[in-house]
Amino acid sequence: MKRGVILTIVGAVMTTATYAGTMCSNNDYLTVVLDPTIEGTTYTYNAGAMTWKTVFPYGNVSGIAVCNDTSGSYAVSSTTEQVETGGKMCWCKMTHPAVSLWVFHRAYSSSSDCADYCANYCGLAVQHYSVFRSGVFSSVGK
Repeated sequence: MKRGVILTIVGAVMTTATYAGTMCSNNDYLTVVLDPTIEGTTYTYNAGAMTWKTVFPYGNVSGIAVCNDTSGSYAVSSTTEQVETGGKMCWCKMTHPAVSLWVFHRAYSSSSDCADYCANYCGLAVQHYSVFRSGVFSSVGK
């Protein structure tokens, strides 16, 4: 009888440990679904906070934007940290569910236009344009 009880307890512990291990694989799952061929359904932004969020069928992707004087090429990432300095160049970075490098979006005609529209167009570009999504998603972990 003792042997039956011990085996039941060991089996229950092993089953619980296996289940808990499976639940910890969320980050692996999210990495798989960051597919640049899947278009977002909507986006929002906050120009004052320089933040954006794009909604996908699999969940939300959000990030930040900065305006500075560092030029780049559309949808190309930079290993250089981009800092907000109030310039005309718009850079976008995903912060959730993973962190990307900074990706160049575009140059504006004035620093005030960049401040007003950069976060807006980061969210829009991630929602609608696969080339831009690819630039953002492929730079994760670099």
